Amino acid sequence: MTRHAPRHAGTDETPLQNARFDGGLQGFRTDGYAVLRQRITGNVLEALRTEADDLVRRFTQDGFRSDDYWYFTPSGTDAPVLYRIHNLENQGSPTATRLYTGGGPLHSMAASVLGGPVRATACAMIVKLPRVAASVPWHRDRTDVPPHTVCNLSVFLDDSDADNGCLEFVPGSHLSPDDEGAGELQARGPVHALPLSAGDVAVHDVRIGHASRRNHSGRIRRSIVMEFAPADLELA
Repeated sequence: MTRHAPRHAGTDETPLQNARFDGGLQGFRTDGYAVLRQRITGNVLEALRTEADDLVRRFTQDGFRSDDYWYFTPSGTDAPVLYRIHNLENQGSPTATRLYTGGGPLHSMAASVLGGPVRATACAMIVKLPRVAASVPWHRDRTDVPPHTVCNLSVFLDDSDADNGCLEFVPGSHLSPDDEGAGELQARGPVHALPLSAGDVAVHDVRIGHASRRNHSGRIRRSIVMEFAPADLELA
């Protein structure tokens, strides 16, 4: 398998402007992940899905390529499979950008999660195309920060389950030593699958061991993932 990698509107729904972390904070601290159900809905979700459709079509139908579009070519084929679009803020995605800028709903959620002023440090879209998307191996996003310091918030644009490659976590593994590999964490377990619905927001500590399986279904699975860190923290 050859890998190639170099990273509208409808935002007038007032409930999103006041999104709070409410019941999930304790789960985030103990398990390393939590789910905020149905936080991005209505016109905002539809606008995000339209933007995502356009970006995927740009690659799959128009033949667009750039260092921000990550893809792999399965062995024995010459058909590239898109799996990630980095620097989403530079791809003509205004609704996605407004999610995490100051005052945006994800920015507010992240501030509640981390307990203070935050800044977005990365924004990308994960794409699992129907029937061809590969699994994402077990990994930890970062281990160079203490637990509960940096988090990822993922907005799910489509329903996600075992058939199309939902997230899997090892609860509590964000508290594991820095040098413990994700494969070791998986082997020790337990592994928890996390089915989600379109509009849900998954929150996870960047230290946690996690993965996702391949998409066996005929349904696409897309999510917009944003990393947030304390505003005054410099990351490597």
